[in-house]
Amino acid sequence: MNSNGAVNRVEEMVQELAADSRLQGLWRNFLTAALADNKEKKQVEQLKDSLSLLFEEIGEQAFTAGLRAMAAKNPSLPVTDLLCTVIQVCGEIRRENEQTINNLRQMLPELATPIIRIWTDMLLVALIGNLDSHWAQNIAERLLDRVSAARAKVVLVDVTGVPMIDTAVGGFLIEMFSAIRFLGTDVILTGIKPEVAHTLVKLGVDFRMVTIARDLEDALRKGIAIVTGEKKKRRQLAWVMTGDKESESGEEIDI
Repeated sequence: MNSNGAVNRVEEMVQELAADSRLQGLWRNFLTAALADNKEKKQVEQLKDSLSLLFEEIGEQAFTAGLRAMAAKNPSLPVTDLLCTVIQVCGEIRRENEQTINNLRQMLPELATPIIRIWTDMLLVALIGNLDSHWAQNIAERLLDRVSAARAKVVLVDVTGVPMIDTAVGGFLIEMFSAIRFLGTDVILTGIKPEVAHTLVKLGVDFRMVTIARDLEDALRKGIAIVTGEKKKRRQLAWVMTGDKESESGEEIDI
């Protein structure tokens, strides 16, 4: 709507819809974009922005009431076309919101369950909250990828933040631990509460393929012992193979 008459028409409707200058500005931006003859990409974006701001300010019910009031006082107003435009814009806003939610859902496991390198060749993952199948699968895949990329020798798994370990969660942990072991990495489990330990015994969940630590300090101590022991074995093997603890360059041999 570019003519002076069209502009004046929009201004009259704005004055009837709201007395507050801020609301008038929101209605003006929306009506100007919605009643424009050509809906170019830039105008569509302006329409989405103005409609979103209007919804946030007055809500859907007040917006619908405003459209009805405009239609009653302006019979020539193309209400049907206006509603079609609003529905299309609302659909685009909904799809954008859904995409944002999906992106946040993908980010949430990484933020809620960080995998941290706390020592040479040693990773720590702290499980927090209730574990469902989707979340568990995501954690397992991320941890296995990180173990492989970092060539970690030890993984500390802290389940202090898991309120309950039932058969399903126990089965998931066993599968994850077995996969980590297949990569040649030791697993140290810590954070099991007394009541959880009692439940695991009743359920028959067996964690014998991993090392159990009393707390995180004990787990770290055991992990350092494994890493240093592995390095010592490699140095001893290098000495057996070369017959000398140091290479010709004076550097200690490691394999």
